[in-house]
Amino acid sequence: MIRIREAVEKDSVIIYDCICGLAEHVNQLDMVSATEQDIKESIFSSDSHVKVFVAENEENKICGFALILKTFSTFKAKTNYYIEDLFVFPEYRNLGIGKQLFDYIKDFAQVHGANKVEWYVNNANHGAIDFYKKIGAKELDYKSIYYLTV
Repeated sequence: MIRIREAVEKDSVIIYDCICGLAEHVNQLDMVSATEQDIKESIFSSDSHVKVFVAENEENKICGFALILKTFSTFKAKTNYYIEDLFVFPEYRNLGIGKQLFDYIKDFAQVHGANKVEWYVNNANHGAIDFYKKIGAKELDYKSIYYLTV
């Protein structure tokens, strides 16, 4: 039995472990500069603009996490949500936990008046792409992503 809940500050260590696990999964562990203290100070600050949800099993062990933030649709004049990260530890994959996290986020967004949840995926992550198609996600094919380093 998996329970999805909003993370609390004491989860900072495991959130850090999830971040490192995700970075390792995509071969970018060397890019992680965040620390457990950074997580405490940013995610759990009073002015934080993100929410973190954790998937917890019956032994109270965290199996994965998702981090979301608000976005805004000017065409709809509505707040929406963006999934920055979603990760399930390898030993808990293929148990439906990722789907449960997505369902939880979708329900959370709907309760908070959003009409859309979106995220990016690395084009080489075929397993994730197949999973997203399986859960009914639609591909946005009319935009490209650009960024400026500051």
